[in-house]
Amino acid sequence: MDMESSFFDTRELAAFLKTSIRSVEKWRMQRRIPGAVQVGRVWRFRKNEIEKRLLSGRLLLDKAR
Repeated sequence: MDMESSFFDTRELAAFLKTSIRSVEKWRMQRRIPGAVQVGRVWRFRKNEIEKRLLSGRLLLDKAR
């Protein structure tokens, strides 16, 4: 598996979750999405982390305080 296919970008994650890009960006800024990494100016999200959290029924992490 190549590295590109193991990550979502923001747009791909929003489409995968059937939500808006703005929601994904908000959750990322709140540090609620698991597996988020910044590559230069672009954010990527590890597919295996997203899928694992979806299967557990708890995609979003608790809000940071």
